[in-house]
Amino acid sequence: MNKKNNEDMNIRHPNVSDYDRVLGVMVNWWGGRDLRNKVYKGLFIHFTNTSFLAENEEGALVAFLLGYLSQTHENEGFINWMGVHPAHRNRGIGRLLCERFFDIARSHGKTRVTSSTAIINTASMNWHKHMGFTVEKTKDSFLFSLKI
Repeated sequence: MNKKNNEDMNIRHPNVSDYDRVLGVMVNWWGGRDLRNKVYKGLFIHFTNTSFLAENEEGALVAFLLGYLSQTHENEGFINWMGVHPAHRNRGIGRLLCERFFDIARSHGKTRVTSSTAIINTASMNWHKHMGFTVEKTKDSFLFSLKI
């Protein structure tokens, strides 16, 4: 799959039955880091309209974005989890899912999207910078912000 074939993917909102499916790929996609216990199942119940899965023509999971619109910061949307299958990176899939999330955030009056990652995840930091996010480094995390 290359950038021009992203239209061959099925992009849809997740449902609760996708929870185990996403957990099933995380250790591999995160290079052996096991963060599954940090993924809140409620994201697959209460925030499906602001989250996305990308599947290939065979129905295999290629990418996901789990995000929500902040209840506390009225102008923000927050990307809680995002992953792209290692064999499908650098093909615009992550950007495509983000653009879908940005569109929903804008339609609800949001003007900024934020996210964060562990300080050891420099690949995520580099990707967010590539996407145009500003990066703030704290003691144990990177905080990302993008005006949309």
